[in-house]
Amino acid sequence: MTDNPFGEPDTRTIGRNYLMLVSVKKDNMAAVQKALDNLKKAVDKNAQPLWIDSRGIGVFITTGMAASEIRAAAFHGVSGDFTDIKDAIVIEIGSDWYASDETNIKNWLTAHAKTSSSPAPEPRTRKNKESPW
Repeated sequence: MTDNPFGEPDTRTIGRNYLMLVSVKKDNMAAVQKALDNLKKAVDKNAQPLWIDSRGIGVFITTGMAASEIRAAAFHGVSGDFTDIKDAIVIEIGSDWYASDETNIKNWLTAHAKTSSSPAPEPRTRKNKESPW
């Protein structure tokens, strides 16, 4: 059995699952790290970065908070450091998702996101060569 790098399911925070993406206009690793620290302190102590670099961050979060509250908590008390923010988005992860078998992302999604109760849709097939549908 593969070890889950995001911890055992019984140690996770109770709530809904989100992905927060933040991009900055120029290199600002200090601001990006501060956002991650704020998320871990105020939102989810087990928040796991999908990636982090000087141009942005992607973080998996499990919390009972609303998306707008997550964003506010990430940037709380550091508005001066965030003048270079290009964009920030908080997305709730639902039951329909895909991740390649070779990635750690799939481990997190399997452990945290609900699985779809319906079977995957059948792929489209072309009825004739003229039509894209």
